[in-house]
Amino acid sequence: MMNVQPWSKSTAWIKRANMATVSAEKLIELVEKSQLVTPEALQQALSKIRAEHDGVLPSDPVALAKALQKQKVVTRWHCEKLLQGKYKGFFLGNHKLLGHIGSGGMSSVYLAEHMKMHDLRAIKVLPQSKLGKSSYLARFQQEAKAIASLNHPNVVRAHDIDNEGNTHYIVMEYVDGDDLQTIVKKKGPLPFDKVADYIAQAAHGLQHAHDIGLIHRDVKPANVLINSKGKVKLLDLGLALFSDDSQASLTMDFNDKVLGTADYLAPEQALNSHKVD
Repeated sequence: MMNVQPWSKSTAWIKRANMATVSAEKLIELVEKSQLVTPEALQQALSKIRAEHDGVLPSDPVALAKALQKQKVVTRWHCEKLLQGKYKGFFLGNHKLLGHIGSGGMSSVYLAEHMKMHDLRAIKVLPQSKLGKSSYLARFQQEAKAIASLNHPNVVRAHDIDNEGNTHYIVMEYVDGDDLQTIVKKKGPLPFDKVADYIAQAAHGLQHAHDIGLIHRDVKPANVLINSKGKVKLLDLGLALFSDDSQASLTMDFNDKVLGTADYLAPEQALNSHKVD
């Protein structure tokens, strides 16, 4: 889960929001309807914005959205949606979604805040379009089960799995940092001592998984997160295999023969993904 700054001052999003379909007045109405902020907090923010603009609100919706973001009423992601006339879909269970972190082959991940505890979480959501496709939902639930079975400082923790209608999601620990693939792409080869430390931490996390009979099957730099303090966190157990015979392999049930990422696939896993140990 990549580093996301919900109150980022970056203006890059404004270019994407220039196709705003709402007026400044409509934007305020949509913020009210969204319930992202209490009416009192919204009025306080609007008063501050007026004070900064000679007693009037900006007539340009993008400028007003930027001002609301500056007041921390909404996030950049909220602004992008609101400027397109969208005001629903910002809440999931007990969480308020703050931004989109990234997407994978099977799911999308959002930064969220618990509305009572105010802790940041990463929420992985299975798109509804995947529900009718063979093993997607079963694998998604298997991933949640796999994460929940682990309790180690070098493995991303799962807090909850739930659904709202056809929206299925996993609430996970939010890691303030980047994955190893992104880090190397940005900075190039890392110093030897740092690499050795990362590998050792990842090995500790994998050892914990192996000790309880769980095989990751998709270990790669993109699935190794490094937080802001240099702590390694393994993630993405969607292809995990329980070595215990009593735990059926979903991938075998759905006749998936080769699993993993080609660039990092062990030869024996390419031959038979169900018999790796």
